[in-house]
Amino acid sequence: MEKRDILVVINPKAGKSSYAKKLQYLEAKLREAKLDFQCFYTEYEGEKKLTDFLLSNTVVSEIIVLGGDGTLNYVVNEMQLNPIPISILSMGTGNDSVKSLHGELNFKKQVEIAIHGKIEKFDLGICNGRAFVNGVGIGFDGEVVRQMEEKKSKKGGRLDYLYTVLRIVAGYKEKRISFSLDGRILERKVLLMTISNGSTFGGGFVINPFAKANDGFLDVCILNEIPSAMRFWHLPKLKFGTHHKLKSAEFYKIKKVRINPSNELFAHLDGEAIGHPPFDISIVEEGLLLRTAK
Repeated sequence: MEKRDILVVINPKAGKSSYAKKLQYLEAKLREAKLDFQCFYTEYEGEKKLTDFLLSNTVVSEIIVLGGDGTLNYVVNEMQLNPIPISILSMGTGNDSVKSLHGELNFKKQVEIAIHGKIEKFDLGICNGRAFVNGVGIGFDGEVVRQMEEKKSKKGGRLDYLYTVLRIVAGYKEKRISFSLDGRILERKVLLMTISNGSTFGGGFVINPFAKANDGFLDVCILNEIPSAMRFWHLPKLKFGTHHKLKSAEFYKIKKVRINPSNELFAHLDGEAIGHPPFDISIVEEGLLLRTAK
């Protein structure tokens, strides 16, 4: 049997007071399985530190991520497309990435997958050189993330996210966006535009219901103009992924997206604000190795 040397990457902020008990459970299970492991702590304040650690610890053969969507994104980018298998132990507020990948949200079952699961290949997105697991949101959802970060309330959880959505949804003005999909030049006045590998955002909004994280394509959802009075009526459709029935909705499967410059549009990448376009977005097929259930 091939020797496994595991690095557990932990973001204590993601789990708040619960991370210590979860880490204790994980460590007990790893020892029970006689697997070698060590821990690496990060609180988003060490860009390139994990990269340097991996370069100087070449025995590491796989990584277990104990954190949320942001922690997973941090790890994927620090790995610099190094094909080391990853396991996800979701400990954040949204956990949208794991929903779009193997879909298991029970922590103890996730630990079993990390120890005994099989390795499968999934796609990665790239936006201006930065990798994303789940997706890039432009327009309304980018504005939601921007406002939450501005108020330093981003870690407040799904209820805080939902409150921010409800507070600004009626008054948000659609923005004009110029872009190309696989070279086809388009222009729209949009409420939002999401380019993704995954289907789910914001802790449960199924923005791209047709997305598959291993089909070699990016999925694009565009919501064009919707009257303010109708937005509250249509909002539940985004929760259940039934907004594809709306006349204002467009969906595409593509390989490359170019978003032209705009100072009016804000965007997020895997739930982290990334500012204004321009954005060049593409797909790396089978760029992520992930342990899933057998």
